[in-house]
Amino acid sequence: MHVSLDSALGRQRRLNSVGESVLQIAPNAAAAYSLRSLTGADPKVVRVRRDTGGGAGDNDEQDFTASGISSGALVDFVGSGNDGFVETWYDQSGNSKDATQTTASLQPKIVNAGSLLTDGIDFDQTSQAGLITGSFSLTQAFTTFSVSHTDDASDTQGVWATATDATATLNSASFFRNDDGFAVNAGTTLTTAGTIDYVADRTYLQTNVVNGGSSSIFVDGATGKTGNAGSTNPSGVLIIGYFKSGGYFNLDGGIKELIIYDSDQTSNLAALGTNIAAANGVTLS
Repeated sequence: MHVSLDSALGRQRRLNSVGESVLQIAPNAAAAYSLRSLTGADPKVVRVRRDTGGGAGDNDEQDFTASGISSGALVDFVGSGNDGFVETWYDQSGNSKDATQTTASLQPKIVNAGSLLTDGIDFDQTSQAGLITGSFSLTQAFTTFSVSHTDDASDTQGVWATATDATATLNSASFFRNDDGFAVNAGTTLTTAGTIDYVADRTYLQTNVVNGGSSSIFVDGATGKTGNAGSTNPSGVLIIGYFKSGGYFNLDGGIKELIIYDSDQTSNLAALGTNIAAANGVTLS
């Protein structure tokens, strides 16, 4: 049975104001990452290292705001034919949960051969090649939104996690997963007119809601599976791009946005989902 996000919320859709940003719709995020502005201002969003192959400016680093990316300043800095890698993805929530990777060989890519990658910050399944924050924890009531693009549909892949829990993953067998000391797998129950297949070369908006004893998964606006939420609070550090659970599971693809609330945002799901989907080219089911 297809259940839309509107139906799940009793069709209590809140309409966005013109120009309203994510953090204006629902302030007080625990952490918020994107290559666009989530604040309505022009925040610093990434620190990028350029690889010129040993030429002038090799391994130079520079910070860029959202407008610096959209204006082409980032691509100009990296230079024609060169690659650019993300050293820091800045947290726009105001909580200073910046996600970093100081080891150059493990940094995800944002510019390839002089062109900005259109699918977000690209992770290539290199072991531990994630962006990592300092101390980070969530309670048993939290809501997350992630926009990721899959390059490979054959493996379990971590979109984000904490040190203690594989919190949001993609998997060719268990499909979209929310794991908070337990597992809720959307599997083939996640349907629209048919099944939303987990396939390569597709961008997904995955929404995870945990509140006390329950958990729900939405993908592209369609509700997946609900289940008991267990008792483990995600904690330690926030890891973007991989998780470790009996081995490393690394994302093979791009991440465009990750927004985390340490609260139940059910009342804002429709408004936030509409905003995030529209900004990232995702069609809601």
